[in-house]
Amino acid sequence: MKYTAVLIFLLLPALALAGTVQEIKQLDLSIQGIDRLVVSCGAGLLDLNGVEGRDKIRVTAEIEVEGLQKEDFQKFFEKNVRLNLEKRNNKALLISEVQKYAPVELEARINLMIEVPLELDVNIADGSGAIRVQNLVGNLKIDDDTGKIQVENIFGKVIVNDASGKIEIEDIRGSVMVRDGSGSIQIDHINGDVYVTDGSGDMTILHVDGNVTVSDDSGDIDISDVSRTVFISAAGSGELNIERVRGKITTRE
Repeated sequence: MKYTAVLIFLLLPALALAGTVQEIKQLDLSIQGIDRLVVSCGAGLLDLNGVEGRDKIRVTAEIEVEGLQKEDFQKFFEKNVRLNLEKRNNKALLISEVQKYAPVELEARINLMIEVPLELDVNIADGSGAIRVQNLVGNLKIDDDTGKIQVENIFGKVIVNDASGKIEIEDIRGSVMVRDGSGSIQIDHINGDVYVTDGSGDMTILHVDGNVTVSDDSGDIDISDVSRTVFISAAGSGELNIERVRGKITTRE
């Protein structure tokens, strides 16, 4: 019993020092001469919202590090964090990433809250973590490794290349192109053509004012309320349900 008491006494101070350090950094950039935002980010959430009347890009970055003492944060930030927003020709470039921290293995992420003018094209290259993008009058492209993707209220073309994670896309005035490895896909209320290439996971496509083209390896497919044609180039395994299509339905065996 005495040995147990000593061990607990010695471990408690070490455990008390462990925790999550959070720091907020804010970046601003005028959009004068800029028509595109390019985001390259690692682990963490990304929430991007178009705001009417805004004349600058504003980034609020929440840096979270688990297992680091607060007094060591600034040293960690200077040595291991890249967080920059700058103009390059006609585009704004945002880089947000945490490099490996040795010798101690730490869990670190940067959560990004981004506000942009409505009329701006956006390209996102993301490592891991959920992505939400809404309210843009411009084209959107997302290249993602893992994490849920939500896209809503875009007046422009939407392209999503995703390795894994749930995808939800709705209220788009423009074409939608999705290439997905795994995870469910839901696409709803699209004024434009829809193209989906999917590895695995269920797929639901609803209320499309345009054509729908699908290639799928596995998972159920539900398509309904399409104003033009539906072409299934590969249905894979899983149930296929198609209804209320005004144009021709073609399914390649």
